[in-house]
Amino acid sequence: RVLYDFAWDEFCSFYVEMAKARFQDESSRGVAQRVIAHALDQLLRLLHPIIPFITEEIWQILGTVAPVRGLATVEDASDSIMVASWPLPDEARIDTVIEERFSRFQGVLGALREIRSRQNIAPRQPLEFSVSCSGDVVSLLQPMEPFFQSMAHASSVQWGTEVEPPATNAAVRVDDLEVFVDLKDFIDVDAEIARNEKLMEKIQGQIKGKESKLGNENFVSRAPEEVVAREQESLEKLKAELAS
Repeated sequence: RVLYDFAWDEFCSFYVEMAKARFQDESSRGVAQRVIAHALDQLLRLLHPIIPFITEEIWQILGTVAPVRGLATVEDASDSIMVASWPLPDEARIDTVIEERFSRFQGVLGALREIRSRQNIAPRQPLEFSVSCSGDVVSLLQPMEPFFQSMAHASSVQWGTEVEPPATNAAVRVDDLEVFVDLKDFIDVDAEIARNEKLMEKIQGQIKGKESKLGNENFVSRAPEEVVAREQESLEKLKAELAS
């Protein structure tokens, strides 16, 4: 499961997408290609015992594109992944700041995508967002601004502890921070107010009906206990929905 999460969520969904911009820049292209080839090389070795035929096929293709691979040192790749050495951990390459930055970035990006999906906003429609968070988190996230733009078509408006949510906003909490997206360009405020008022009236009517039923001594005394309990639970859910 850990390998699956890394391959899909870390490598494919994020790093490959983030590297595309670097491939377009001649000054960073070489390093980006070297890193992505090395990462794929190591990932294939780890996956090989689980999906040997697939990893061998990709290994052969990678060998034609990047026959010489590595970071600190480079070496020719083996002809077959079956005889490639098992990857060994190197603690010198662990950067806790980058790990934290990337984790925070994933959380905010996920929140932006959730809001976009929930509000039916087109994938390429530009968004403006704010993040309510501590100063330490601001310093971690601000360097990732270009990637919010390239991967979520979103640009930041405010960061920090004194963020004021937009009057019309959608929000998602991610651990100790909160992400707000301004919806002024995506909703008809008057229509939304009318829709919510109509929904509230409907829920209030349902609550009144449930309370009337549960206040009827004949119903409470004659109905099976599980039916009464179900009605009571339904009433509590309606009240919670109205309060939200």
